[in-house]
Amino acid sequence: MLLKNYTLEIFKSKCQAHAMGVHCFAHLQQDISDALPYLNSVLGGFEYLTDPPAVTFRVQGKLITVHGKKIAVNALKDEKEAVKIIEWLKNEINPNVLKNRWKSS
Repeated sequence: MLLKNYTLEIFKSKCQAHAMGVHCFAHLQQDISDALPYLNSVLGGFEYLTDPPAVTFRVQGKLITVHGKKIAVNALKDEKEAVKIIEWLKNEINPNVLKNRWKSS
């Protein structure tokens, strides 16, 4: 399924209250579980889990974990950086979903 809408939840670390950065969850309105194997192969995931399906990436000192209905990102400067990363992932997910649909038909 294509990723169309999400809601951002920005929060400070609960275990490191003095930390300057923030973390985010992008709560997805669509389930993108079917796209996770393709993201893993195209973007070179650091860790891929099948049950429940999730793929984790290490990018510029951040951990980005993509689940079927949620994306988690740590060590962000601010909400602006969170939006930038989630939008980048959205732009990676949607073409891969469309490409896979085309191959399947």
